[in-house]
Amino acid sequence: MNYPYINTNSKLMSQQLDHHKKNMFDLCQKHHLYLVQVETVDGQTFEGIVDEFDEDGVTLLVPSGENERGDGFDDVGFGPGPGYGMGYGYGPGFGSPYGYGYPRRFRRFRRYRYPFFNLNRIFFPFFF
Repeated sequence: MNYPYINTNSKLMSQQLDHHKKNMFDLCQKHHLYLVQVETVDGQTFEGIVDEFDEDGVTLLVPSGENERGDGFDDVGFGPGPGYGMGYGYGPGFGSPYGYGYPRRFRRFRRYRYPFFNLNRIFFPFFF
């Protein structure tokens, strides 16, 4: 039994997938090292910096671990901890525990790989 419509349909799907891959690759090439948002086929959105890409997928630098203290206070604001007066960082008192309101550590980024067949679209430019 010969089913010519199956071969045609699979060929059409292959062409659509190749077009989608090329479109995503062109977007990644155009927005290399920019902050973008990506939407997966299941509706989840992620934001990150386009780091690496090839014909099969993209690697994003995704920020992680912004506030590890978990005490409810911002790293740059005032909160209970060592300090003199209102957060000058000298002796015990009320203020930022690291002096002068500096953050605890620098923001870290993790690399995550997203294959193109799992991505629905890429949003750029990303405005705050």
